[in-house]
Amino acid sequence: MPPIISFVGKHNSGKSTLLAKVVSILTGQGIKLAVIKHASHYVSIEPAGDSEKLFLAGADVVYVASPEISIKYEHRPELSLNSIYEQVAEGMDLIITEGFKRESAMKIEVMRREISTRPLEVENVIARVTDFPIDGDIPAFTFDQAEQIAQFIIASTQ
Repeated sequence: MPPIISFVGKHNSGKSTLLAKVVSILTGQGIKLAVIKHASHYVSIEPAGDSEKLFLAGADVVYVASPEISIKYEHRPELSLNSIYEQVAEGMDLIITEGFKRESAMKIEVMRREISTRPLEVENVIARVTDFPIDGDIPAFTFDQAEQIAQFIIASTQ
């Protein structure tokens, strides 16, 4: 089964933006990966297309199938990380999560000076990405080191 590494940090710290760069680099190197994003708040779906309109109109499930992508919208209770992992892990080399800071997976903490300079109190942090100097013996990267972060992830999950 593929390893899991989680990007964690406070709201608006830049996790998704950084993660998009890292995912692009990793997939560009032929790594098959799944990303699982945890939202601690209600997820807003904008009615931009017909599928979203149908779901927001009250359909219990809307499944969109096209030659390039499939999307399933459904109303259901929040699943555990283990349940989601079981659904997406097959055939993957790596699972990256955004959030899930209470889980035991290895974590890369993302920090912005304007949000907070105090590290989260979570276990298994193997690196930090910051826009300010930080003390400690955990490897630290800057936001413009996506390539180095990707290589760190590869080395840490093998």
